[in-house]
Amino acid sequence: MRTLRSKADAVVIGGGTLRAEKLSLSLDADDPRPRPLAVILTNNGELPLEHNLVRDNRQSALVLLSEAAEKDVERKLGGLAEVRRVPAAGYGSIDPAKALEILKAEYDIDLLLCEGGPTLNHALISANLADELFVTLAPMLVGGGTSEAPVIPIGSPDQPKRMHLLSVYLASDELLFLRYALNPGVSSP
Repeated sequence: MRTLRSKADAVVIGGGTLRAEKLSLSLDADDPRPRPLAVILTNNGELPLEHNLVRDNRQSALVLLSEAAEKDVERKLGGLAEVRRVPAAGYGSIDPAKALEILKAEYDIDLLLCEGGPTLNHALISANLADELFVTLAPMLVGGGTSEAPVIPIGSPDQPKRMHLLSVYLASDELLFLRYALNPGVSSP
């Protein structure tokens, strides 16, 4: 993931991913390259930034917050990250197309790496806002066996989402990265 991050202008996750786990959106500490902007999308602003976002003092953080969120949310998050309101789509959720427009126009983000979670991945893929999908296979299973476990529905049984394999990368004998084009007619960098 750090290799992918090193190529990106920004790394984005959803608020649910940050609430679910402690994580870093940066590079290795000794890597001299510029850090990608850490972007967190949230509909309500309930983010454990202090506890779950592992901070790199060379990296800026941006919270894109639904305009439907309560008015005092910026005050709670403002000392930990820049906070920017984004127009809402249905049900008060952030409009992903508007979020990407803001990232491009106001933050000069050309290459955005989305590290999930399932709600954000689904929103981007179903709106045809993602160009590629990287699938990582590792010899480890995580998660519970609950029937409410989140999934990323891509397509449907009668209209499957077609993908085209672009490359395969093996890292030691442990990880396998599969790179797919989600819109095979669209050229990718």
